[in-house]
Amino acid sequence: MLANNFKKSLIAANIGLVLTAGVSSVAYANEGSKVQEDVEVIEVRGLRSSLKANINNKRFANNVVDSITAEDIGKFPDKNVADSLARITGVAVSREFGEGEKITIRGAGPKYNRTLLNGQSVGTADWFILDEANRSFNYTMLPSVIISELEVYKSPSANIEEGSLGGTVILRTRQPLKLDANTGAVSVEAQYSEKSGETDPLVSGMYSWKNDDETIGVLVSAVKQDRSVERTGFEVLGWIEDDNDNYIVPRNIGVPLFIQDRERETLFATLQYAPNDSLVATLNVLDSKMDANNQNANLINFLYAEREAAIKNATKVGSDGAIVAGTNPDGRFAYNYINRISSTETNQIHLDVDYSTDDFTLNFEIGSTKAEGGTVRETSWEYNAQTAYSYDLTGTPNVQLDIDPYDGSEFTAGWIWGGAKPTTDEESWLQVDVDYPVEVGPFTAIKTGLKVKDAERTQGRHAYSWHAPTEGHYLDFIKAECPTLASCGLDALGKVSVDAPSLGNLTQQLAQNRAVMESIAFGGLNGRDASYFIHDNLPEIWAVEENTIALYVQGDFSGDGYRGNVGIRYVSTDQTSGGYEYSGETWGLNTLNGEWLSPEVLNWVTKDNDYSEFLPSFNVAFDLTEDQIFRVGAARVLSRQNWADISGSETFGSLVAGSTANGSRGNPNLKPTIANQFDLSYEWYYGDSSLFSATYFAKDLSSLRTMTSFIEERFDEESQTYVPVDFAQPGNGKGGNINGIELSVQHDFGGYGVTANYTYTDASAEDAEAEVDGTSKNMLNLSAYYENDSLSARVMYNYRSDWYKGFHFNGDKLYNDEFGQWDASFNYNLNENLSFNLEVVNITDEQVVEYNEYEHRVMGIYENGRRFVVGAKYNF
Repeated sequence: MLANNFKKSLIAANIGLVLTAGVSSVAYANEGSKVQEDVEVIEVRGLRSSLKANINNKRFANNVVDSITAEDIGKFPDKNVADSLARITGVAVSREFGEGEKITIRGAGPKYNRTLLNGQSVGTADWFILDEANRSFNYTMLPSVIISELEVYKSPSANIEEGSLGGTVILRTRQPLKLDANTGAVSVEAQYSEKSGETDPLVSGMYSWKNDDETIGVLVSAVKQDRSVERTGFEVLGWIEDDNDNYIVPRNIGVPLFIQDRERETLFATLQYAPNDSLVATLNVLDSKMDANNQNANLINFLYAEREAAIKNATKVGSDGAIVAGTNPDGRFAYNYINRISSTETNQIHLDVDYSTDDFTLNFEIGSTKAEGGTVRETSWEYNAQTAYSYDLTGTPNVQLDIDPYDGSEFTAGWIWGGAKPTTDEESWLQVDVDYPVEVGPFTAIKTGLKVKDAERTQGRHAYSWHAPTEGHYLDFIKAECPTLASCGLDALGKVSVDAPSLGNLTQQLAQNRAVMESIAFGGLNGRDASYFIHDNLPEIWAVEENTIALYVQGDFSGDGYRGNVGIRYVSTDQTSGGYEYSGETWGLNTLNGEWLSPEVLNWVTKDNDYSEFLPSFNVAFDLTEDQIFRVGAARVLSRQNWADISGSETFGSLVAGSTANGSRGNPNLKPTIANQFDLSYEWYYGDSSLFSATYFAKDLSSLRTMTSFIEERFDEESQTYVPVDFAQPGNGKGGNINGIELSVQHDFGGYGVTANYTYTDASAEDAEAEVDGTSKNMLNLSAYYENDSLSARVMYNYRSDWYKGFHFNGDKLYNDEFGQWDASFNYNLNENLSFNLEVVNITDEQVVEYNEYEHRVMGIYENGRRFVVGAKYNF
């Protein structure tokens, strides 16, 4: 019996429902509702049943698809959906703060992939002030407990929304009319973070109800998750070249201590109404918010301002001219304390209506999403010391100061600055899809649809000034009253030994006294009220509007031993980028709370950009035998550029007299990245929960983002001088290629088993300066599991080789060194309702290592530590 015929049989549908444990699949969207009327649905739970469901979804899909299902209500394989995605072949995840945030698929970085919740967008407003506004989804905002299934579409079809080069992730939530009435789950867990030494609560609950007639259903899920984040590290914030010599000098060398209190609350609700067999209306509502206040302490030098001394006293120089070790008899180190009040909130409301007749099926969807957040207030304090020091950046970095970093009296008052960076992300949509069953040759259905979207992304930027163009301003008063770090209680919290990957006394620091600094900056000092100016930082304020219209037509076909789809999608995009046009006498600042800086010319201007594309696609699966499938896929895909890249914004780092700073600028005229892709896949289902697959994929990119460079002067308030800034601006360059092979095996021995997958990716660009973001040449995932009636255990390893991350905020190219992480989870079922779990994340305490161009040009070495989760869950 061939797989295609097996799918159509009643017996096969019954088995499919058993394996999926009540989880719906795209491949069964129409057949499943009919089958359920005639057969008894047997619900199977457990890790092995989840793996079986994953295989079943992949086997009967027309496209190249991988999926992960939750084997039980509210029980996904990981606390974070991104971490679960990292187990899928060809998918890699970034873990900058120890938790999965953004994903790469088949060598295409986060900005080149889409993530959809029940088929629609979820707004994202990143909390971290250094994050650029991009199109990637931040998975920390979506707790995994509300997800029942995820699918990664690697080969697109015309009815799937455009926007991805690597793949499209569709996250699906549960529906109350498909669950028993009064079904629920409650989970209580405690998470211990080794770095912070704190234990935080994770509480979630879900309840689903429907009436006796099964015409009305309601599901409500609530999640409360806290996490005390602590990240230690060693940083070199840039490598500076100069045309006057052959040396590359490290910019800033420091040991940062990042601390954050994350408080996340998520509410998700679903209301369903099905008055008859033809109509089902589903309303989904999501609200997720996270308070993400954070602080960063760094004892850091200013070697880039001491270039001649660095060259003269170098003791180790790389083959590229990079100075990696040396001394400085008269250097400058400073305590830099940054305090940030940050948050992010996202919501989505989504109405999905399905109407079925014998002649057609109509789907109507309308909804909107909005996110807002960012850093709403930031202050940065600096206290300086002149000191001799030595440094060696090879191996474990070693920095030794001649002064005692614990002695606050050695550090004198410097500068105070601050600001805010609020962001918003909004989108509304209307979508209509019609599915006509037909019998025309091999075609079984004709699908067509329309989708209209309006989106807007904005960024605000404020700069705070505690000084003014007069004597006796508040900054001078602070310096006089608090002349050293030992004054005003700034060192009252005492000493801290930063557990960082560094040798020497740079790790011996004074604790950050955030409360005192914020009290002085915003409250007052010794009877004097705080006074500071708030300016619009005009170059960094922007808004981008984007309106799209998409139309498609698709034919699904099947025959004796084959099935698939062919179609074409047309999409038209209109973009408007807005920003300020201003005269230069106020250096890009416009004072909001007083009379100081007001440019003579200040206008909001916009630039328009539009493009349209036809995106054909073709997928076919051949049933070689009843358990072997060969797939072919081809498509033209489109990925729009990052919001920050198409804005009119401009930003640059620290300005210091005698040095050249780095900066970046947007380009509203950027066109999207287009690729023609091709897939060949062989799948062998040699057991009901065993699989071997091999896939070849190729992507021919028509254009990659490149960077052009130019130098312009900008004014530095602290030194009162103009400083040259080397700006980088994105442009549409030549194309490139991504080719790769995916190998995957899953084998069940009966009670225990293994899963393993490997991805090889080769990416190249025609432009010498262009690179494909996010591509790791080698990726490997290994997992071993054991399960019986009461106990299940799983050990997992996730590895990826080094990859290009784009441009650092200072303008340098940034790479991440290879990274591998071990995780483990254990679950014990006391009875049918109550279970206990234990999870260990990052067992071997791996480091995140970043560098510039060459590995000896270290940019960052970060440690996030291990995390341990223990808890209990009750299902009813």
